[in-house]
Amino acid sequence: MKTRNSRIILFTSLLLLLVGATWAQSSPPVVSAAMEQEIRNLMDAGHIPGLSLIVVKDGRQEIKTFGYADVAQQKPVTPATIFEIGSCSKAFTALVVSKLIQEGRLDPAAAVSQYIPWLTVTYKGKQATITVQQLLHHTSGIPWSSIARIPQTNAPDALEQTVRQLKGLELARLPGKKYEYATINYDVLALIVQQITHQPFEEYLQTAVLDKLSLHHTKMGYPADPALKATGYKIGFFKARPYAAPVFRGNNAAGYMMSDATDMGRWLQFQLGLADTAMYAWAKYTQQRDETVPPHNMSSYGMGWEVSLKGDGEITHGGLNPNFTAYVALRPGQQAGLVVMANSNSAFTTLIGNKLMKMLVGEEIEKEYNPGDGNDKMFSLVTLLLAGYFLLLLYFIVTILLGIVRKKRSYEPITGAKVKQAFILLVLFVPLLYGIYVLPEAIFNFNWEAIAVWAPVSFGCLAILLVSAMALSYITYCIELLFPEHNKIKNLAPRLLLLSVISGLANMAVVALIASSLESSVALKYLIFYYALAIATYLLGRRFVQISLIRLTMGIIYDLRVKLTDKIFATSYQKFEKIDRGRIYTALNDDVNTIGESANMFVVLVTSVFTAIGAFLYLASVASWATGLTIGMVLLLVVMYYLVSKRAQKYYNGARDTKNVFMRLINGMIDGFKELSLHRNKKEAYKQDVFITSEEYRAKMCIAGVQFANASLFGEAILVIILGMVAFGFPELFPGIKTYTLMSFLVVLLYLIGPVNSILGAMPAVMKMKIAWNRTQRFLNDIPANTPATGLRPPVPQVVDNLRVEGVEFRYQDENGQDVFTVGPINLEVNGGEILFIIGANGSGKTTLAKLITGLYEPDKGRFRINGDIVDAARLGECFSTVFSPIYLFKKLYNIDVKAKAAKAEKYLKLLQLDKKVTIEDNTYSTIDLSGGQRKRLGLLQCYLEETPVFLFDEWAADQDPVYRHFFYRTLLPEMKKMGKIVIAITHDDHYFDVADKVLKMESGQLEHYNRTIVNL
Repeated sequence: MKTRNSRIILFTSLLLLLVGATWAQSSPPVVSAAMEQEIRNLMDAGHIPGLSLIVVKDGRQEIKTFGYADVAQQKPVTPATIFEIGSCSKAFTALVVSKLIQEGRLDPAAAVSQYIPWLTVTYKGKQATITVQQLLHHTSGIPWSSIARIPQTNAPDALEQTVRQLKGLELARLPGKKYEYATINYDVLALIVQQITHQPFEEYLQTAVLDKLSLHHTKMGYPADPALKATGYKIGFFKARPYAAPVFRGNNAAGYMMSDATDMGRWLQFQLGLADTAMYAWAKYTQQRDETVPPHNMSSYGMGWEVSLKGDGEITHGGLNPNFTAYVALRPGQQAGLVVMANSNSAFTTLIGNKLMKMLVGEEIEKEYNPGDGNDKMFSLVTLLLAGYFLLLLYFIVTILLGIVRKKRSYEPITGAKVKQAFILLVLFVPLLYGIYVLPEAIFNFNWEAIAVWAPVSFGCLAILLVSAMALSYITYCIELLFPEHNKIKNLAPRLLLLSVISGLANMAVVALIASSLESSVALKYLIFYYALAIATYLLGRRFVQISLIRLTMGIIYDLRVKLTDKIFATSYQKFEKIDRGRIYTALNDDVNTIGESANMFVVLVTSVFTAIGAFLYLASVASWATGLTIGMVLLLVVMYYLVSKRAQKYYNGARDTKNVFMRLINGMIDGFKELSLHRNKKEAYKQDVFITSEEYRAKMCIAGVQFANASLFGEAILVIILGMVAFGFPELFPGIKTYTLMSFLVVLLYLIGPVNSILGAMPAVMKMKIAWNRTQRFLNDIPANTPATGLRPPVPQVVDNLRVEGVEFRYQDENGQDVFTVGPINLEVNGGEILFIIGANGSGKTTLAKLITGLYEPDKGRFRINGDIVDAARLGECFSTVFSPIYLFKKLYNIDVKAKAAKAEKYLKLLQLDKKVTIEDNTYSTIDLSGGQRKRLGLLQCYLEETPVFLFDEWAADQDPVYRHFFYRTLLPEMKKMGKIVIAITHDDHYFDVADKVLKMESGQLEHYNRTIVNL
């Protein structure tokens, strides 16, 4: 009977085994191809080199491996590859504690001091009591930042050294009141176990748990086989990079269990209750949530496990070490679970676990958002910007050194002012350096040693580069003080650029601080310090930039006006006459002023640009996906503005041309108002031309302005639409997004509208400035400078005994270069003490001859001689004092020392009957608001005071009354003759021709004796 029964049992078992094997072969895999592809996609996005996945579902287990255990050696991950599982280690420690509790060797309600008498802590200055239960549930009041206290050591007593770091600690809150995850809680538990068992914790764990569960490849604190351990990676500069983390032996119980996929599969089945062992009761105890404190993020903490309160019965825990991550999820009610182990500190490990669990149990997958890279992108971008700035500084230093070698820069001695400037800058650096120094403590309550371990590689580089850049900036500044650049723009530009960047980023830091304070755990004193530092940096930086730009721009205006004026004065009168007066007025006034008014615009523009850059960097750290959308919208605005500016530029250019015409008409109105006033119709017609030109200018400016206004409003509308999308759309598109993240993004985006609008609003001003600059430079190049504007005055003969004109010709030509009127050839000789009258009808060439004789026109042929020596136009003109018609009087007497000639001035004022009308003080006339005749007398006064050997008068007597006209011809001219002057007068007063030694007549450009005999001398 027994034999028969045995055969039946054996047959049934074989049948069941065969059916099971057949079913297993025919059933679909637990991990589908879609799941595997999703894992690979997320690994790429999260910078995970290698990964092991263990899945248990309905009694079936699958192990999948992906990527590389060592990228450099192309060593693939296998089920035997060993990973650190980080804080997933706490479940092992909790299991040991649970065992001791079940055995009655450990009281969960007992005070920790009962087991570790020397461990004392305080809360608000008073001694506090922590229980074992509170350590298990992370309600001890020990802050999470206590991880920074864990010493880097591999010493045998490392566990005790770690726990002793808590002695005398001020708790963040009263024990038992609130959950706050602190990894060091489980190190304290390990020391308690060690005290109870009188064994090193790792040894007791091995014998009491690991060996009994047959986890032969699982060890705490070290790998079972070092050759099988994966290389750990830490994200830095946009990729995972090999990182050898320090040894934290004292934190083994909380984060340094090392295992492979095979053992973690057994561990997973054990936690799901699928393994036949009485130890499951210990595990079940650890999976019970703490009900004594409020939940957090829809979950409560058990013992080494997070227990979900979403109704799905899920139990999870994540693990993060400096170069490894892990995630364990259990669904005991659905007999499903998984383990993800990765050799990178990527936040995507948890995302992979969450998503796969939902796929595994058939739940709807919520839209996920990027969990980030620990701000590596932001740190990397800022580091790259700093690197660029650092390289610019090095380049600048090289240019300084080259300038010194090439003698373009010279040493200037150290002065008190320079020492003061260097000291002030050093003092200003102190709060910035202090802010950098306390940054880890302020944000995380960490020290720099802990930050170097846990932060991305890029953060450490950023900090080093930031301090280095500040130091190099200071060195550069000191070198610049000792060997200054004499070009104002080159000297100031580097400082302006630096402070514009700092000011703009500080401006953004103000907003970032406000946004981040919404749910910030940073101490108030640090928030206030950084807020004050950011405001001070922004305001001081902007003040320096604004004041410097104002001074620089005013300097540029001055230089432009000097260059334009200098070049105009370097132009002969002959060429000056051909320059459009409208261009002169517009260039010297409108264009230069437009450039000058750009100072404030540039301050706003530069600051807004760097504020926007800082804002985008901050937004990228908050939500990179939303930042990408925002940048895309801004780029759309930029493209649109570029297209608008291309269209608007022709209208601005046209308006600028119209402005030249308008200024020409205004000049004509001023100079020709007398002529215009004679005839009403002429005046009305001219006025209409002015109105038409003004209307044309208005229309072109309006069209350009309206185009920019439309673009600006469109841009603002896009920004407001983006705000609406973030506020209303993102919660629907990304259900997992945190309210804090959304609010931070909205606050910064709201603030960003101002700088973006400032940038867009500055575009018309930039275009006008560009047009003004180009027009000014073009006009500067077009000015036909052909004489030296500066330099020594040409030597002037004190006495001119003889002035000779030999074969001088001058031709007027039309636009095609055809001759339309010719003066000459002229041959003329006049001696000292002679009076020459030149007569002739209007248009005969008298004025042209006067301009040739005085050197205002360059002859096309012929030459001039003074005292027998050939002279050029510049030297010829120095010999003359003139009164042209119409006369122009300057209120100031130039090139005359009136103080030295005060007696002579007084004498001639009386002689010219002006002493009752005009006085001279400080080389300035008291008035030039005189009649035409009196103004010509003032011109004659200047001739007397200039004391040149040759006088030329153009219809001088025409505006004088008969009595004074008679006085001029019969008294003044003979006196000039006695003084040895050569007097040339253009006149029509034939009653006084007897006064002249010679009377010559111009007729159709030819000079004749008054008796019409051609003069050939």
